[in-house]
Amino acid sequence: MSTPTRTEVRRTLVEVLPATVPGAPVRVRTRDGLLAARTVARGAVHAEVALVATGAVLLGGDHVAVQVRVADGCALTLTDVGGTVAYDGEGRPCRWDVDVRLGAGARLDWEGLPFVVATGADVTRSTDVRLGPGARLRLRETIVLGRDGEHGGRVVLRSGVHDDGGPLLVEEVVAAGERPVPGVLAGTRVIDTVVDLRATADDEPLDGSGGDRVADHRVPTADSAVTLRLERGGTLTRWLGPAAHLSPLHRSHPVPDRPDPVPSVPPLARLEHA
Repeated sequence: MSTPTRTEVRRTLVEVLPATVPGAPVRVRTRDGLLAARTVARGAVHAEVALVATGAVLLGGDHVAVQVRVADGCALTLTDVGGTVAYDGEGRPCRWDVDVRLGAGARLDWEGLPFVVATGADVTRSTDVRLGPGARLRLRETIVLGRDGEHGGRVVLRSGVHDDGGPLLVEEVVAAGERPVPGVLAGTRVIDTVVDLRATADDEPLDGSGGDRVADHRVPTADSAVTLRLERGGTLTRWLGPAAHLSPLHRSHPVPDRPDPVPSVPPLARLEHA
């Protein structure tokens, strides 16, 4: 049975804007694409929006595009109503592109549900983030190679987070379930990642020498999870394992006052899991 394909780009927009009247809740503007955006709650500075697929996603040829805009001083929590499966595209690749722009002092929290790459799927998933002065990003991405009993398809994960001072994180991860590499992903199917980053505020130096540049809420390392403290502040925590429900990252809580030291790395990284 062949899988139907789509070729058009359908963009989803979520935008949080300040209230027009003092004391009123923030304004939320949305536009639906292959993902529909539904406002769950609004407060004086914060909004919560849920994303839900409008049909079978992702099929071969699909191009999901999500634009997120959070104005100065506002905050947004994005939640996924259900996980995503990239199906066998029968030779047709698909894309999942996220473009985020956070204003000065804005915040985005997005803890995505598992993204499953079925056998035969070929996915490119990119996340491009621009942070205004003092903006904060906390993003979780859980990639699962294959459904139950499958080895999984191919996925390219590209992430770029920048502020006015330059890159905070630039990374590319390539994983292919049919070509596991011993010592890299052999025996595991899940890449679970949490990034917690904050842009340089206007009154902070750009060399990372001033203030507490590391986020004050970090995912603790546990078992085989590894946390990297990035050169310009913030953390990236990653766990590789056999099943998403075994990940220790969902048990996130503030770390002790004196956490174990973690390695400092430059903001550019390239990992290939072929």
